[in-house]
Amino acid sequence: MKPLTALIPFILTHAVLLAEEAGTSNLPPDPFGGLDEVTTSADYPVELDRTRGSFTLGADEGEYQPGSHFANWYWNTEINRWGNYYVGLLYQSARPKLGVQVKIGDSVLKGYAPRTNALMEKDPMVLGKAYISKPGKYNITMLTGDQSNIPAFQVKGLHFSPAPENEPHGQSIDGTIILDAATATTYSDNMRYEPKEEKNCLGFWTNVEDWAEWLFDVTSTGEFQISVFYGCGDGSGGSEVAVYVNDKTYEFTVEDTGGFQSWKELNLGEVNLDATGKNRLAIVPQTKAAKAVMDIQKIVLTPKS
Repeated sequence: MKPLTALIPFILTHAVLLAEEAGTSNLPPDPFGGLDEVTTSADYPVELDRTRGSFTLGADEGEYQPGSHFANWYWNTEINRWGNYYVGLLYQSARPKLGVQVKIGDSVLKGYAPRTNALMEKDPMVLGKAYISKPGKYNITMLTGDQSNIPAFQVKGLHFSPAPENEPHGQSIDGTIILDAATATTYSDNMRYEPKEEKNCLGFWTNVEDWAEWLFDVTSTGEFQISVFYGCGDGSGGSEVAVYVNDKTYEFTVEDTGGFQSWKELNLGEVNLDATGKNRLAIVPQTKAAKAVMDIQKIVLTPKS
């Protein structure tokens, strides 16, 4: 006869099987049960240049002045494209954190730079957004809370990349998604958001390599109608444009509308947005027929039901 201790595993296993057959179990509940499966939107079918419109001011381009408690950096640079920029610090640090303040124009950005590792030293630590009101020469200053040109903390430079003027709208209660010009990120040398009341659009689209992107959240998925609201001056029609919505491509040829702010609604077709959370839309010229591609007022995604 087997000892009782030898029968315990068999008894426990048999009890679990009986409980599962009966629809009950003495096992602890799954703490991750009931979570919805995370869905992600597909990426564009083409690779787009997100470095366009960005620039870096290296440490070797600036002037460094150490101090007993603070250190200062100075740059003087020409900025040709006005608009909003993300300003990021490039650095290497063995310290827990160091205070940093950057001033450019009317913008003052502050933050703490934590200790770095080999995986993050090439990525800028974004301090915030700075608005460049017009093209021209700019004095950029940076104050650090201690010496920042020594082995323990080395500033590598400041990185500027295009940022949207405003945060995107959420999906409305009726399911509509409105992508205003001011909420686009403009990866561009010339094209940018024009804030004047009579414009309020993406304009100066004189370079065919400039493009715009919207990142937007979807809470209610489904089929959506895509409408592009654009304007084009007399004699400037004929440019070919691609619109990418996640992994789908839509193309159209720009027509004269009687003026760059004479808006025309163009129906591009339907798209299935089947992933909640972050989705993306890009508008990318393929050719430029005349002096400018067009102006964009907004893009609207309207649910089919």
